[in-house]
Amino acid sequence: MRVLLFTRYPRPGAAKTRLGARIGMDRAADLQTAFVRDELHMLRSLGADTTLCCEPAVPLDEYRNLFGEGPDYAAQRGENLGERMLQALHAALDRGEESVVLIGSDLPDLPPEHIRAAFDALATNRLCVGPSPDGGFHLLGLSAPLPENIFHEIAWGSSGVLKRFLANAASLSPAVLDPWPDVDTFEDLMNYVRRNRNRSTHTMERIRTFSLASETWKN
Repeated sequence: MRVLLFTRYPRPGAAKTRLGARIGMDRAADLQTAFVRDELHMLRSLGADTTLCCEPAVPLDEYRNLFGEGPDYAAQRGENLGERMLQALHAALDRGEESVVLIGSDLPDLPPEHIRAAFDALATNRLCVGPSPDGGFHLLGLSAPLPENIFHEIAWGSSGVLKRFLANAASLSPAVLDPWPDVDTFEDLMNYVRRNRNRSTHTMERIRTFSLASETWKN
């Protein structure tokens, strides 16, 4: 069970900038660190083999110093997000993985059942995708290489990402999994708080420390 976790290094002003515009860039970067730690914890609980796929502007040793020796580390390669994801997924298959799943670093409370469901789907499907409510996708999995043009004309960050991807992939009959929200904006963060207010997680610890969501405790 190989899972690729795509992330940028959590530098203020370069990570979670939409959230940072509301709460401050230092806090947003700190929260992204917590997001990744919570996702790594979830993947460890599953017994997944995890590769942290790192934006290459920062040396891998800096990621390793921040997140520890648990996962494998690899630099993302490619000119755009689509190329980087495709290269990472194909590289995992080339190394002998029967199937591989990719997720992003903005899913601090992604249930482990979503990862299990993806690998179950890949037992009988070449491709699976997990939608996000904002029109994108939070998970992508495959058990065979994809066409090089699978991400053709996708406007990353727009509300049409999933629709365009499914059109590109129509001939592959992808399995569409249950949706799950990512955390990009302050409103997303407040929804995360409502789902997790009684949990002890890295992300909730930072939210409480920063007193970011006191108004949601009453809702």
